Amino acid sequence: MKILHTADLHLGKKLGKASRLSEQCDVIREIADISDRENVDVVLIAGDIFDASVPPSDAERVFYRGLLTLGERGRTVIALAGNHDDERRLCAAKPLADLQGIVLAGELDYSGLNAAALNDPVPPSSLLEVAAAADFLQKQRVRLIGRFGGVTVEKNGERVNIALVPYPSEGRLARWTEQDYELSYADRVKKTLADACAFFTDGDYNILCTHLFLTKTETDPLGGLAALPVSVLPETADYVALGHVHKRYQVCKTPNAVYCGSPIQYAYDETRAKSVTIVDTATGAVSVTPLGSGKKLTETEADNFDECMSKLDFYSADYVRLKYGGAPLGKDETSAIKSHAAFNEIVITKNFREEATTERRAHLSDGEIFDLFYRAQKGETPSPELKAVFTGIMEELKSGGKSHAE
Repeated sequence: MKILHTADLHLGKKLGKASRLSEQCDVIREIADISDRENVDVVLIAGDIFDASVPPSDAERVFYRGLLTLGERGRTVIALAGNHDDERRLCAAKPLADLQGIVLAGELDYSGLNAAALNDPVPPSSLLEVAAAADFLQKQRVRLIGRFGGVTVEKNGERVNIALVPYPSEGRLARWTEQDYELSYADRVKKTLADACAFFTDGDYNILCTHLFLTKTETDPLGGLAALPVSVLPETADYVALGHVHKRYQVCKTPNAVYCGSPIQYAYDETRAKSVTIVDTATGAVSVTPLGSGKKLTETEADNFDECMSKLDFYSADYVRLKYGGAPLGKDETSAIKSHAAFNEIVITKNFREEATTERRAHLSDGEIFDLFYRAQKGETPSPELKAVFTGIMEELKSGGKSHAE
């Protein structure tokens, strides 16, 4: 089988005021085209489906339509909850998703896959019969078996075990299993991952899909997630499909743990090269397929109005952040810059107002400076006695603390 690994769609995320939904639609379609071309059987989305726990309705629409697009031609699609996702909201459409070979992964127990939950309304038999005869089910190339910890995918006698562990926040860990708080957070995550992978079998290809911030060295949190050591990963996994880091990065080789990166560029300091990762379970080969959808984010410098417009014209297909270090721009010039289709943000790198204020005050005496300060704070002129005290203190400081008599 072939497994396509992607992550960090961040549907609904904006760049300033610019919506990225059309680009996100484009990249989902591109991933579906790659899946067709490469004969992919399973698409794994390793967390951060949405950018917010309560996403806008148009982002949810893109998500559901995107799942159908990715699941065309009988592919299985698995969408895992990351730290940005509300797992319950993500899985709200699970009864419909199950009918179409789509796994919405927000918990640890998937043994009820394709089975009606006792507290859910049971669809009428006629609807089930229609769904069972639908073309998308007839085209299913793989069979899914739900288990505690994940799913087993079967195709032509081959089995691939995929453990599914959403971002293990403290709240989720407590809901999944009873916690031993004498253990560190890292040790509890390690145990959770091991428990989820307990159904792995020798002779089958075993994949762990999870959403964590892993590092080989101590580092600051990334996106609110504490860094975890790579030792939390179970060695029984042949491949670990990771989400959270937005650049492609192999965090370790044993097990082979890979961040595939986000499919489009979301920050100016982010890598511009985007891709998906494809695992061939028959050979164990892991390959990278570049992505071309989505605008690039470009940061460039300018020192005057003409240079600003020239840079915006040159990078007209990108989102542009201008680092401006020239003289203050006029109202019409600012309006023209912000009206340009490529403009996204301007950062002023030189504070002319502060420099001008400093220069204007350089010739003033201590008493005159105190007058300005006192009027700004109190709205009135200081008394001659108070002003004399201040100037006396300043003279003492300037003379090294010695009195005039000495």
